Amino acid sequence: MVRAKAAAAKRPPKKATVEQLYFRSDSAYLCLLLNRRTRSIRVIDFRAGALPAKRLYIQSVATQENVEKVITLVEKDEVSLWTRVGFVREGTIPGFYKRSDGHLCGCVIGDKTASVEVSDASAKLTERTINAAKKAAADIPEKIKGASVRTATEKDALSARDAAWKKNAAFGSFDMFGRDAQRIYYDTSVRRSKTNYISAEFQDCFGHALVEVLRLPKSENETLAVAAALRVLAENLQERGIVATFAFAPNDNVEVGTAFVAAGYRKTGLLAQGILDGNGGRTDAILWTHKYVSPTDEQYD
Repeated sequence: MVRAKAAAAKRPPKKATVEQLYFRSDSAYLCLLLNRRTRSIRVIDFRAGALPAKRLYIQSVATQENVEKVITLVEKDEVSLWTRVGFVREGTIPGFYKRSDGHLCGCVIGDKTASVEVSDASAKLTERTINAAKKAAADIPEKIKGASVRTATEKDALSARDAAWKKNAAFGSFDMFGRDAQRIYYDTSVRRSKTNYISAEFQDCFGHALVEVLRLPKSENETLAVAAALRVLAENLQERGIVATFAFAPNDNVEVGTAFVAAGYRKTGLLAQGILDGNGGRTDAILWTHKYVSPTDEQYD
């Protein structure tokens, strides 16, 4: 018993799933939102310039933490600065900053200096997925019969998340994507389909929201359930003054693509190895976005 207690005392403390790491020098200041669950990093840059030093810091943290994907969202005039140090412009989120768009630059961390880019085969697969999703979404009515969409508690949503990820790498992580953000959750089903959860992390100051679906739909009813929940979520977010929403999804999954198209989303980007594939690897991801209102409306003046 004494030995067991001694061994337990020597174990290092468990690292947080999501951690904020800061790098600051005379000319650079940034925050890395490190997500150990999804093996990814989001860079929040507070000061333009000094990019070589930033890249070295990002590379060192990514290598140490087994991170494979790094992204940053910046204004248009900063894109060229990031592409000079190996990042690739992978998409745009209309209205990300309320009155201007957010440009997503990404980098796949590997042995090579240059970041991995989406292949021609993957781009063609993406287009086939979107075309199939548009065709299927055209048959989804405005009112989905048998749909149940209810506000869910954080406890229930995260419990379902933990159970799903315990079995295998799931789709939605419901982890922090932005600093000082809020979250809402819904559970959804159609005609006794397996209950799914969706969540939105939103920031009032910027007017954007990240939307996540816990499980990828595997049947027609599950697709309808996600579509219905996305529509209800949109109404909630618009009432809060949110300008734009965005989401990431596998570029080969027609079912979840159908739900996003049916809820008014469109593809505005494609990320190389953007998300986990559920089998320990990564897959390219479509950036789905939906801009609700013009940021020049009177309510934003």
